[in-house]
Amino acid sequence: MNILLLLLIGASMFSVNGIGEDLSVFRTPFVASDELTRIKFSFYPEFNVLYSDGDYRGMFWSNPLNFSISVPVTRGFTLMVGNCERFNQAFDIYSEDSLLQVHFFGEGGIEDIYLLLSKNFGIGELAVSGSYLFGNSWEIWTYNMANHSLVDTFTYKYEGRVFSAGFRHKLFSVAYEGFGTVEATQADVDNDTTFDLPERLSLGITPQIGPWHAEFMYEHSFGSEDAVSPNRFMVGVRRGVYGFAYRFNPWYIDGVHEHGLNIDASLRLRGVGSASLGLYLRYRNREDLREFQIVPSVHLVLYEIFTRRRK
Repeated sequence: MNILLLLLIGASMFSVNGIGEDLSVFRTPFVASDELTRIKFSFYPEFNVLYSDGDYRGMFWSNPLNFSISVPVTRGFTLMVGNCERFNQAFDIYSEDSLLQVHFFGEGGIEDIYLLLSKNFGIGELAVSGSYLFGNSWEIWTYNMANHSLVDTFTYKYEGRVFSAGFRHKLFSVAYEGFGTVEATQADVDNDTTFDLPERLSLGITPQIGPWHAEFMYEHSFGSEDAVSPNRFMVGVRRGVYGFAYRFNPWYIDGVHEHGLNIDASLRLRGVGSASLGLYLRYRNREDLREFQIVPSVHLVLYEIFTRRRK
């Protein structure tokens, strides 16, 4: 079958044979080390352009609002609860040959609600986290041949969990994520499929180089029979309110590579908290398929809204 047109929503063709784009790479279970109650809101609208064999497709959509709250409990303990998008998969694909036209359409995602407990020992921080994963997706497969048409509809429900732990001491940190599974249940069909999420090991170092605060992170995924075991790395620098980072992210799906640039600037809101603006640029490729993604971000952090302010 000759593909004449490829349409992409949310990295579809890169993740159509998996459970979606993994949005948790380079995520560690550490929190801010001060004794402030923090409420954080994050918003990520996305712009995507797909290119393949001379065909272009652009798309825009807004991700759900991410929310988290961290509260210092007692004796160096901090409790955090929040939500974020863990996986995203959606696709809109059309192909045809001389007789048959095929259209595959699907949307969905997996949400992550997490509970995190951190202990600051003064010389270091120990953190543990557990996440409940849930979500839904649906697919419509349409086949047209001559005057005949056939439509198949599939609906899936996802449910799972994953755990992580980490320790950081001054400039160095190590984090591990594992014991993760996602069960996919197909509606109206007695068919359940369980995905084992890859385990993940992250190593980080954050030295001070002159006026620059640098960050280096290495990440390795392993342990899943259904996925490759990529090695990722991130290099970033920050000076004052400005930050810049480069990310190299081979996906768990074989053949997909991603290069990314993160640029951000923060602003202190006196007596209230802080705000930051960011710009995430991504380039992905798999064989002849390429995607360019632009993600502006807005973060708002409010301090001690529900607690008595110190004088």
